[in-house]
Amino acid sequence: MLKSYNFPSVYEATNQELANVAENILDGIKINLDDTDYIVGNLALVEGYSPHKSINAAPTDEEYKLLSEASLLLTQPKGEEEIYLTTGFPFATYILYRDKAMEVLQGRHIINYDASTFGGPNTTKREVNVGKVEIIPEIMGCTTAIREGNLQEKENFFIVSLGYGTCEAVVSTRAGLINRSAVSTHGIRHAVNLLANELSKNFYLNLKTEHQIDVAFQKGNITVNRVKHNILDIREKVLKMYYNEIVAPNLRKAFIDDDFNKCTKMYLVGGGALYPELVDCFKEEFGDIVSVNVYPEPEKCASQGYCLNSKIKSSVARSNIPHNIEAEEIKIFRNPQLAVGIDIGNANTCVTIYKEGE
Repeated sequence: MLKSYNFPSVYEATNQELANVAENILDGIKINLDDTDYIVGNLALVEGYSPHKSINAAPTDEEYKLLSEASLLLTQPKGEEEIYLTTGFPFATYILYRDKAMEVLQGRHIINYDASTFGGPNTTKREVNVGKVEIIPEIMGCTTAIREGNLQEKENFFIVSLGYGTCEAVVSTRAGLINRSAVSTHGIRHAVNLLANELSKNFYLNLKTEHQIDVAFQKGNITVNRVKHNILDIREKVLKMYYNEIVAPNLRKAFIDDDFNKCTKMYLVGGGALYPELVDCFKEEFGDIVSVNVYPEPEKCASQGYCLNSKIKSSVARSNIPHNIEAEEIKIFRNPQLAVGIDIGNANTCVTIYKEGE
C-alpha cells in the first residue's frame, strides 16, 4: 500500500546544535550539503529565523538538491533495495528540467545528516541507490493516482491541479491526455500575494517570508504584534479574485463543448483543493454540468501517482527479464526495488513509498 510523508518545502542554513528537538526524522531533518548544515521542512519552520524556498527551482539549484536529498532520506530502503523513482514537473518546465533532473537523481547518494535532532548520533550517513528515474508531467502523475489508485476511475474526466506555483488542467480520457486541452497558469501563490497586499494596508508584517504568509493563509489567521487576527474573510475574497481573474478564463479557453460531451466528472487535486472557498467556485461554475470531486488528501495526489507509476513500471521490468541473460546481470535486474514517488512542490514536498502488504 501507499505510505506518504509530507513536509514544507523550506530550508535555512544553520550553525546551531539542535539536539532532541524533534520526535522523529520527518520533524527533525538536518542535512549537510557541500560542507554547510541546513534545517529542512518542519524543523526549519520551528527553529529557523527566515526559512525560504524559491518558486519552480531548477534541478541544478541548491535547494532542489537539498529537498531531493531530504526526500530520499525519508525513503529508508532496506538491504540491497534499489529505488525506482518517479517525479515530475509542471508542463511549463517539464521539457526544460527533465534531463537535468535525471542526472541529479540517478545513481548512488551518500546523504550526510544529523540524527541528534531526534535522539540519534550527530553525524550519520545513509546510502540510497536510485536504480531508475522516470520524469513525467506532474498532471500525468495526478491522473495516474486517480486511475490506478483507490478510486480506479475508468471514465473520461477533467482534472485541475491547484498547486502553489502553478495551476494546471487537462482532459483525461481512457486513451490518454488531450494535449489541446492542457492549461498551465499561475498557482495559489497569486492569491497569497493578494492577501499579503491586503494585510499590509493595516499591519506591519515585520519582514515575514512568503512561506510564513502562506502558512497564515492556510490556517486562516495571522499573529501580528502578539495579537492573533482572523483572516478567513480576506482569504475568501482573494481566492474568489484568483479564480475569477486567473483560473476561470483559462479553463473557458481550454475546455470546449466536445470535452463536456465526453466528461461527466471533474477532479480537483493539489493543495489548493483544500480550500472550501475555492472548491465552491468550481461547483458554482461547473456543478450543474459535471460532478466536481476533491481527491482524498489532494496535496498528496501527484506523489501517489508518481509512486504508482514506479510500481507499475518496475513490475513490468522484472517480468520481462530475458531467459538467456548472464547470471551477474540477472542479479542486477532482480535486485529488490522500492517504488517511490517524490513531488517537490513549491509549498510542500511529498514522498510516497509503496509498501507490500501494509
